[in-house]
Amino acid sequence: MIRIERVAEPPDFAKVRSKRLAEARQVIAKGDKIEFKDYAAVKRELAEMQHLKCCYCEKREETAENRDVDHYRPKVPYGWLAWTWENLLFACIDCNRQFKRNQFPLSPGDIKLVSEQAPPGSERPLVIDPSARQINPSEEIKFRPEKVQGNQRWRPTGLTKRGLETIRVCGLDRPGLLNSYTDHVNREIRPKVDELLKSIKTGQPSALYKLWSRTKRQLLRPYRPFQALSLDALDHLVKPDIRTHHNLPLP
Repeated sequence: MIRIERVAEPPDFAKVRSKRLAEARQVIAKGDKIEFKDYAAVKRELAEMQHLKCCYCEKREETAENRDVDHYRPKVPYGWLAWTWENLLFACIDCNRQFKRNQFPLSPGDIKLVSEQAPPGSERPLVIDPSARQINPSEEIKFRPEKVQGNQRWRPTGLTKRGLETIRVCGLDRPGLLNSYTDHVNREIRPKVDELLKSIKTGQPSALYKLWSRTKRQLLRPYRPFQALSLDALDHLVKPDIRTHHNLPLP
């Protein structure tokens, strides 16, 4: 998971929010269920803001259509925030529907927001909001290799309680993702690292620096999938003493 720079709310969405909230309040008064809709107006903007990547697992989607608008604070029980721009993210179906759903654990002793109350109140959520300015996901979740039946596999590890809960709630360690993480390292990262380490042996500093810069561009550009994994894998596979000796900085 990486930090997402939230852009300004689309100008037409304020009208959608006003209309839908007015309807929702009427429905609640009658004891009926709220109809959550009209997110097409922001789905494309959210997807482009996140470079077509899921806000949680960083899996890249080819299109925004038929993918989900995720509610950071779930529609149930936070219905009054269902059309709040800062509460919306672009997510893959697996993270949103199969795992996160309506889960939103809070820190012990927290008092949940009451209807119409603006967040955060006294809530200290245990799910990372990747668009929150005060949060750096890379300080709470790290990818590390582990041995499984003699083979190396890459897995996200929670460094904090919030990191651990985010992995659990969003299923960031589900088997399919673990396979995708490991395949990404083996196919996209290791060949570049092998080329880099081979170049170190030739002793050509200018060529080495160019190769390192190209590797970072290819793996760490915002549109690339699994950017956080790539950064952690480079940090692990190209040891800090090697990077320091050859002046090969990481972001």
